[in-house]
Amino acid sequence: MFKSDNKKIWFLGRSYQEYMNMFSLKKDELDHMCILDCAGGASSFTPYLLNNGYDCTAVDMLYGKSVEEIKDQCINDFHTLLEVHSGMDHKVDWDFFSDPEDLVQQRITVYEEFIDSYAQYKGERYIQGVLPNLPLEDNSFNLVLSSHLLFLYEDRLGYGFHQDSLKEMLRVAADEVRIYPVSKLHGDSRSKFLPVLMDELSDDTDFVMERVDYHFRKGSNEMLRIIKK
Repeated sequence: MFKSDNKKIWFLGRSYQEYMNMFSLKKDELDHMCILDCAGGASSFTPYLLNNGYDCTAVDMLYGKSVEEIKDQCINDFHTLLEVHSGMDHKVDWDFFSDPEDLVQQRITVYEEFIDSYAQYKGERYIQGVLPNLPLEDNSFNLVLSSHLLFLYEDRLGYGFHQDSLKEMLRVAADEVRIYPVSKLHGDSRSKFLPVLMDELSDDTDFVMERVDYHFRKGSNEMLRIIKK
């Protein structure tokens, strides 16, 4: 979670299956990977992988909080967001979730799984850190994933933040960074920062825009792969 200009970015989470769809991941390709979720929030991707023997770490600015503080943050942000988004069903596609009630139940399950895992692995697999300065070694992860932060919140996190954050994630990634979505929060068009950043970083990386089988927000069906040369 991040704050900028008094506008909040919620401490929320997505499920393991949402991650698999958002980032076009296959289970067999994760077998020999060291994976970083940045910023992980209250997602259940890392809990699922840890429970099944995979090598995964998550980083977030709130991971220094106690288990009870994190639990309160999850519950409060979730219920506040439900109130804010009430009556906005027309802005989403009900493909992944069957209906609003299914969404609510899945989101509750996600943060409950996260809280249990956080209580077990806090400080070991859940590392406190904030972009663009991560407390991690160079080239320490094969794959770095970033969900619902960069590009989405271009109105709150400026170009400099995006530029520095991409460079920082590429620093800790040995092979690849994947970002979902690339559309901005208000509207379904790509972030205005995207073409400039792609041009700036093109000497050292290859950019691949990939359509994915996930688009809860209408128009958000693209994921960016940044592959180090």
